[in-house]
Amino acid sequence: MHESADITTTVKDAMQIVLGGVRGSACMPHTAFQHYGGATTSVLADDGRGTRVVFDAGSGLQTLAPQISDTNAEHTLLMLFTHYHLDHLIGLPSFAPLYNPAWHVIFAAPIRAGNTPENALRQLITAPYWPSQIPQHHRFITLPDHCGSSTYEHGSFTLRWCAVHHHSGCHAYRLDHRATGASMVFATDFEWSASNASERDGLLRLCREPGTVDVLIAEGNDPSTHRAGHGHSTWPEAVEIAEAVGAHQLIITHHGPADTDNILTQREQNLKKRLPSAKLGYQGMRIDWRHQNELQTK
Repeated sequence: MHESADITTTVKDAMQIVLGGVRGSACMPHTAFQHYGGATTSVLADDGRGTRVVFDAGSGLQTLAPQISDTNAEHTLLMLFTHYHLDHLIGLPSFAPLYNPAWHVIFAAPIRAGNTPENALRQLITAPYWPSQIPQHHRFITLPDHCGSSTYEHGSFTLRWCAVHHHSGCHAYRLDHRATGASMVFATDFEWSASNASERDGLLRLCREPGTVDVLIAEGNDPSTHRAGHGHSTWPEAVEIAEAVGAHQLIITHHGPADTDNILTQREQNLKKRLPSAKLGYQGMRIDWRHQNELQTK
């Protein structure tokens, strides 16, 4: 794993984005995956003052646990779900803070294939699949399915979202920090080549409005292994999106289960030939989150 993957300490008053897991489809706990990490998708946005948002709850949620489990009772964690495929949920049932009565979570997402966040998660965390249930003191919010036109405020953040093209539905999210103007978009599990005009316009507008996004975190398979119709995009397509919207920083994530460290190292070299400022995400990566050109990635 990367030396900078230790996220057991929080830098007070420093806004950060932390990648808890960057793998797609399956966890890969093997030595050939140590550098980029084998945990599945979970991403933390932290304003440094107690407001925290987690995107998805893959096995990478355990990587984030030291930084978010100390959430003060007066600060409620917002947990957002892009979609309900198991690789994006598998870390949630065993996440110990979930069962702490002093710890409060808001689970939120738009309706997908008729499922509200509460329906989807309570079906997962219950017998016979899991011995415990989600405690009743946590809250569920069903976000309206209005691409880009609706907002939700959580602490210092304003949230926006839009639907993207994926099996059983999926949503991309945007966070804007109201005090500094720093922004991020998290877009995974979407097939750009199969997206219709409305879906493409929705994601591009999410990255452009209310201003050019600072950090774009997007999935990106290699074109040589890409399979049409499987609901995913390639890294050249992620670059295309980043260039089209003028994103200040692009981080590629959701690496496939066959993508070893050697494969990903070569992929990053190819990525940088196309867009020198772009990076492949790795488990434990911290992004010092700033507005426009003040960004630095550790």
